[in-house]
Amino acid sequence: MNPALQREALGGDDEALLARVAAGDASALGHAFERWHRDVYRFLSRLRGTRLDLDDLVQTTFLALPLAAVNHRPDGSARAFVLGVALQHARRERRRILRRFALWQARREELGDALDARDPERVAGEREALARFSRALAALPEAQREALLLVEVEGLRGEDAAAAMGVPVNTVWTRLHHARSALRRAVRPEEAP
Repeated sequence: MNPALQREALGGDDEALLARVAAGDASALGHAFERWHRDVYRFLSRLRGTRLDLDDLVQTTFLALPLAAVNHRPDGSARAFVLGVALQHARRERRRILRRFALWQARREELGDALDARDPERVAGEREALARFSRALAALPEAQREALLLVEVEGLRGEDAAAAMGVPVNTVWTRLHHARSALRRAVRPEEAP
């Protein structure tokens, strides 16, 4: 199908579509999902590094979109806005998981539980699956990884990434610079003495 016809079939231009979502138009929300769910899924899978509960997080992003869309400024990118909503929900989910893990750890220590926290089969699978670049990406501070994924992988402009992250654009460029430097150091083959 012609891209212009396909865009029209999925609710018109991005800004008008988000305005309809903000107004509570359920069909517009369906069109928004069709338009951006692949972008959101791809971004979140790279950000989180795991597919655990990823579908739920994508769904949560789009369920929150009608309330969030009222805050979208027409001068910004609609795609960046949607990725920003996904980022906020990923951060919230990460904090929730970390709190639950901390409670579990405290409870485990309290009970003197001798169970190993890591399944050996899972550890072996992870070692096989992770490449040097993936480890380096995961080692980045969260803010740097977010900036790198939004700009380098998702192709957002610095201004749009800044809007999605809720920081000044210069902060995005600084985080991106540090992320790139760290990745170069991590993936560069060790030089022989």
